[in-house]
Amino acid sequence: MQNANIPGATAIEPSLRADGSAPADGVSVDRLVPAKLPIRFGVLQGQVWIADDFDAPLPDYLLDAFEGR
Repeated sequence: MQNANIPGATAIEPSLRADGSAPADGVSVDRLVPAKLPIRFGVLQGQVWIADDFDAPLPDYLLDAFEGR
């Protein structure tokens, strides 16, 4: 499928379409799809927390496990 924005949609050559159909076929090969919604920051505000010791050094036994010792 060939994607094009609205201004570029008229610039698509029928001979370059992947399925080979031409406008005279009477079958529309184009479809309109909604744009992706923008990411909304702050949706989970107050529902997620990070512990105070998040960036504290790991204990030796856990470091050894990560390093394969």
